[in-house]
Amino acid sequence: MMQDTISPQKLARHQRFWQKLTPGEGGYLAIECPLEAPGAPLPPPKDLEEQWLSCDYALRRIRSRLDRSAFLLDALPTVFVNLGPGVLAAMLGGGYALKPDTVWFDTAPILSDFTEVPPLALDRSHPLYQVVKEQIHTLAQESGGAYKVSFTDIGGTLDILASLRGNQDLLTDLLEYPEEIAAVAHRIDEIFMEYFDEQAEWLAALGAGYTNWIPLVHDRPWYPLQCDLSAMISPALFERLVLPSLDYAASRMDAAVYHLDGPGEIPHLDRILSLPGIHAIQWVPLPEISLERNSYRQNFADEMSLSIYRRVLAAGRKVVLCGVPADQVPGIYRAVGPDGVFIFTSTPTFGQGVALASQARQEGWVRL
Repeated sequence: MMQDTISPQKLARHQRFWQKLTPGEGGYLAIECPLEAPGAPLPPPKDLEEQWLSCDYALRRIRSRLDRSAFLLDALPTVFVNLGPGVLAAMLGGGYALKPDTVWFDTAPILSDFTEVPPLALDRSHPLYQVVKEQIHTLAQESGGAYKVSFTDIGGTLDILASLRGNQDLLTDLLEYPEEIAAVAHRIDEIFMEYFDEQAEWLAALGAGYTNWIPLVHDRPWYPLQCDLSAMISPALFERLVLPSLDYAASRMDAAVYHLDGPGEIPHLDRILSLPGIHAIQWVPLPEISLERNSYRQNFADEMSLSIYRRVLAAGRKVVLCGVPADQVPGIYRAVGPDGVFIFTSTPTFGQGVALASQARQEGWVRL
């Protein structure tokens, strides 16, 4: 039986996060953990088509999650309409391939160069467009107030362009055809906002609120902007070709977070923070890989990460951290203070989740 875990108090807490950083506001901590008596696990999909494209399987997946999970403190159940990172590339004519862990969009680049670029337009007849529309509508209509439904991952402008051209070719072209690329990038910006506004209208009509693959909830449309390709370009090229796209999108929506993906993007941080429409930075540290255990773990509490949080907070912006190991949470709050820091974490047991929530209250990280 699905749990109704979305309380007005939790929604108000998320809404508070979208306000200006204020000394003393405290932190935000979302803990997801198993219920003491969870329901049966969801059987695996029969194939990749069911995993990615089936609306019925997406609905069974969120129902199973709600039957098996507790959402503590600031955790809200959201369902990510996941068709892979940067699905807009396919809807502009690029190829795609379903894989067990993601959907690839650089399988059939359609741009041979930037001397003659074909007209780009959103293809509403594309099968992935239809899947996104069906899932948003069906999941929202079936939620009964038990969860919030997300935008899909539209993608970052240059990342979409890399899927349409190919990473290596685009990196070379950035030096040879910067003006031509800037013009194509702006056209993608326009289509991005067209598709963003369209999904926002669907969600508004369905009364679903607004969330994304980052499970923050806002009563106004927002999006996590990104440019993963920026890890491979200079600050000068970033300022010339990426910053205008970020500014364009952030100024057109009610709120925006920037997805800062790894150390390669740190040289661009000050330029990103110069944009008034960027409300928060979501930091992703590099994974620490253990060959012995065949596993990896991200360290959100090392000195590099802590220095980024301090820079972001000093600029009057907020910090979002997703997938933080539970044992790193205390170190982060103690090192930089809780104000304006939203941490999403999980614990393997219900008891551990309750204990972390209790510690957060006792130490004043979360001021409910």
